[in-house]
Amino acid sequence: MTTPGRDLQGLLVEAHDEGGFVLSVLSTQQGLPVASVGHRPDLVDTLAALTALFDDVVVRAQRDVGLARVDEVALRDEDRGSVVVRPICEVDGTRLFLVVEVPARRPWRRVTNRLCRAIAGISVSRLEA
Repeated sequence: MTTPGRDLQGLLVEAHDEGGFVLSVLSTQQGLPVASVGHRPDLVDTLAALTALFDDVVVRAQRDVGLARVDEVALRDEDRGSVVVRPICEVDGTRLFLVVEVPARRPWRRVTNRLCRAIAGISVSRLEA
């Protein structure tokens, strides 16, 4: 997954297929989609918009609950599955997020960890170039 020269869309497609996700979206902190793949293109904008809420949830978790290092927020529906929001990195002052819709009873952590590292690596190498 971390082959040099891979683009964001290619990495997203590979992780999406490996994880068996319903929908995978890369978006900005403002909720604007950068790349997406999946079976529910009608939900891309809606899932991307969840990233705008991420900072508010994390600030409250840190302040009110004492969770200092939140690396994901997951919304779980027992029948439908989970929607997971994960921050990836910051590029030129814009934070990038991964949002995936995961079918019920399916793991996501290992696949999303690898994808986040790969995307952060691409972003860092582009900034250093």
